[in-house]
Amino acid sequence: MTKIRSTDGSGVTDVRGQSGGGGMGGGSGFPFQIPGMGSGGGGGGGIGLPGGLKAGGGVLGIIVLLASIFLPKLLGAGGGGGSQAAGLPSGSGSSGNGAVVCTTELEQIVCGIDHYLDGYWTSALPKFFGVDYRSPATVEWFDADLQTGCGTGSPEMGPFYCPADEVVYLDLAFMQKLENMLVGTTSDLAEQYIVAHEWGHHIQNILGTNAKVQQAQQNDPSKANQYSVALELQADCYAGVVIGDANANGLLDSATEVNEAIAAAKGVGDDAIQMKTQGHIDQDAWTHGSSQQRQTWFMTGFNSMDPTTCDTFSEVL
Repeated sequence: MTKIRSTDGSGVTDVRGQSGGGGMGGGSGFPFQIPGMGSGGGGGGGIGLPGGLKAGGGVLGIIVLLASIFLPKLLGAGGGGGSQAAGLPSGSGSSGNGAVVCTTELEQIVCGIDHYLDGYWTSALPKFFGVDYRSPATVEWFDADLQTGCGTGSPEMGPFYCPADEVVYLDLAFMQKLENMLVGTTSDLAEQYIVAHEWGHHIQNILGTNAKVQQAQQNDPSKANQYSVALELQADCYAGVVIGDANANGLLDSATEVNEAIAAAKGVGDDAIQMKTQGHIDQDAWTHGSSQQRQTWFMTGFNSMDPTTCDTFSEVL
């Protein structure tokens, strides 16, 4: 087990058990409305993107999900994905002043990595990119459809980050259900990798990478999926950087514990999900990268502990 644990739920909003924001509607395809392009200050360093693009300014971009649009096929359309469906407790408490207290083992795992990510990126963004860090608006725990800045979110989509409201959305029980179905087991480091991946999208939002990628996709729709893959692999690499830093600080029980995160990266590769959902691999439809790519880029970050090494765009495009 990792030593990254916390009972402090500051920064968490727990809306589990509350009514949702309406159904997702019928049909298939992308469930969110893409937020409009915004602009903002920035500057500092950045990772080079093809065509002269450079991350380092602007806000908003595309909504990014953990396991892509294949999940509804895998899990069945319309099924409830909340805590009761997964057979897990949802018992966070309150300190009496409205703050969330992380009580269950899973909650403490997630709250622990939340705090570690905040601390890491607070120092890393100025150090490596010359950009100030800001925390996500909140990490929201939910178990039913809800309204977000990117449209209506559903547990069946898996964990996700919305750049429009800068919120990381997690259905904790459903996250473990996904682990069981895609990876074959659950583990604390795999869960922390998932959260760190979504946090990576927040870092991309701060750096302006999301917005640059969205513009590049609009300019060259034929490469839209390739840009999406590069974005996702970079989030994997950023997650690896943070887990590598935790390892260097003695917060993993052993060197082999990283295999839990590697197994999770393998399980959510597009090729692995496609084989489960449709029995064959269609690389043209990839949005997140193959199992091998996800493992490779996670380990790139883990070994380097340097987010500037996460130039996934040069490989994919």
